[in-house]
Amino acid sequence: MDIRFRGRADPGLIATAWLRIAPGANRSARPIFKDMNMPEGNTLRVAMIAASLALAGCENGVPAVSADAPIHEANSSGDPAADLVRNFRMGANLEEMANEVAASTHTYATVSPTDVKAQISRLTPKYQTEWDANLAKAHAAHLSLEELRSLAAEGRRSPFYPKLEQQRPAIAADMKAASGALLQRLVTEALASASKRS
Repeated sequence: MDIRFRGRADPGLIATAWLRIAPGANRSARPIFKDMNMPEGNTLRVAMIAASLALAGCENGVPAVSADAPIHEANSSGDPAADLVRNFRMGANLEEMANEVAASTHTYATVSPTDVKAQISRLTPKYQTEWDANLAKAHAAHLSLEELRSLAAEGRRSPFYPKLEQQRPAIAADMKAASGALLQRLVTEALASASKRS
């Protein structure tokens, strides 16, 4: 399937995509890609950079530990990075991200947007576990077990929250590298399914 992006891959837009796509941010509908063929390796990599900047479930570059207490508390999994991601639903923007990327393709204009959104919603659970695992790995690479445990339990009240803020660019870079292909697979599968229905 030939999925072509509209708009322009501008480094300035890439840098601000994290804020623009993040949960709760005011997002512009302006397309950010132009004449990019999604399946091609180098072109895909450039296209995924903009979308992947939001992969860490962040707003304005700050990982989404936005509450004083966990959004979802459960027994510890034994992996504090996974607990952090789960407790604060840091990977909850996968569906939103996929919709944003899908809307930036030429294919999107040839199918029903409602069908695309429905397919993305249907497929998101298939990819969510891997997405969350990649997000946990990205955090674990830059924070100690003690720091992760504290952040998972206390959120912004943790004494290690400033370190999390310091590490956010490196965490985002790791997540971008780990999950760009995952996002591509989700969007490609959703658009292909929506195209068959059209």
